[in-house]
Amino acid sequence: MKKFKYLLIACLAISLFSCEDDDIVKLNDSEYVPASNIEGFGTTLAISKPQKAETVTISYTPASYGVDIVKTHKLQFATSEDFSDPMTFDVDASDNSFSFSVGTLNEFLTEDLALTVDEEATVSARVMTYSLNGVDTLYSSPVNFKTTPYLDILFAENTFYLFGDGVGRIAQNNKLKLNKVFGEPDDSWTIVWMEATGTFKLCSDVNYKGVIGKVGDPVDGEYSLGTVDNRGEDIPVPGTAGYYTVGVNMATNKLMIEPANVYITGPNVDAWPVSSVTEENRFKQDTENKTMYLTKSFLGGELRLHVTHPYISASDWWHAEFIFLDGKIEYRADGGDQERVNIDGGEKTIELDFINQTGKIK
Repeated sequence: MKKFKYLLIACLAISLFSCEDDDIVKLNDSEYVPASNIEGFGTTLAISKPQKAETVTISYTPASYGVDIVKTHKLQFATSEDFSDPMTFDVDASDNSFSFSVGTLNEFLTEDLALTVDEEATVSARVMTYSLNGVDTLYSSPVNFKTTPYLDILFAENTFYLFGDGVGRIAQNNKLKLNKVFGEPDDSWTIVWMEATGTFKLCSDVNYKGVIGKVGDPVDGEYSLGTVDNRGEDIPVPGTAGYYTVGVNMATNKLMIEPANVYITGPNVDAWPVSSVTEENRFKQDTENKTMYLTKSFLGGELRLHVTHPYISASDWWHAEFIFLDGKIEYRADGGDQERVNIDGGEKTIELDFINQTGKIK
């Protein structure tokens, strides 16, 4: 009887999952049905700053895998109906609906979809459904609606951002945040792709600095920044397209641009700064694909990455440390120790994309 019970369990397991050549799991012979009946956007979704606290509710009929299995629904948006470049909205579903404020949606439209404020745009939305690892992700048919984002600049306290045609961000609502430096409260930095031509400025909340540029010409590579009395002029990009680190020192009211220098350190190279800050541990630039990469034989262990810049203490490298978790770059900034990621030893390529803030190992 016991042997028969084990045989029955084995048969059930085989009938529930059958693996294709591409390792996608098929749940028995059940029919997969994506989410449907998305309602709430209408043909035109009117949003405005006075409405920013109001709630938008989007309902849908949930997807089904034909069996009782855990599943997660997420909203995705795109500026094209073919979803060639979809963006996932970080809002959880509840009771077969998504609820979020007008302000949250407007921030997503301007920051993630990079829509221009005060211009009507057509947006496509769909519901993405995923389940156990290896099970097909399902996508609903898209719905299209028109909407006009509004200008509502959101600033973190005492934080600078970049904007301008030289850094690919033409409006303050679509800006690049500078990262704080741990233990060095006057300093901040960011790595940004700069075009061959163009300019940029810094912006912040009005109580910090507002919009400022440079005053005069650089001295030894340093720009003097504007003040409330003289906000300054646009800062020109260096003239060669590529990744650059922009550092700001509030103690001296200076800004310095230099080619991005990113290094691996720690267990993967059996060395720590400053001895690990060598050419063989420095990420190279792939200009064509707008990425940075490092290919070498690594030792197994925790992945530790950092940036160097004259405004950042060289020996205290962890003050400007970062990592990527689930493919997304996360900065230590002025926070505590970050979650760690371990990599296996061997020949690998680590690739960083600071435009999309992603990282991967291949």
